[in-house]
Amino acid sequence: MITLRKAIEELSRKNYFFEKLYILASLQEQSEAILGKNISNHCKFSEFKNGTLYIECDDYIWANELRMLKRQIKKKIHDKLKVTVDDINIVVESSR
Repeated sequence: MITLRKAIEELSRKNYFFEKLYILASLQEQSEAILGKNISNHCKFSEFKNGTLYIECDDYIWANELRMLKRQIKKKIHDKLKVTVDDINIVVESSR
């Protein structure tokens, strides 16, 4: 039996929309391992477009922490998901 995850993974190889959906779902699933437990409670992956990953944080403190960890985050994402991230854009969303 094929799972929904497997179906989306297959579709992601053929369709850009499903590729984005699969990458964002995988990032959220691995959020704690990629960002760390504390940061993942305050930040979320919001978009992946043209090699740029967008992360929203609920406070400037967490956003600054992430900015210092950009290189390590890109490496963890590549190691865990085999996705290349060219840049990370971090924004603070007060409505979160």
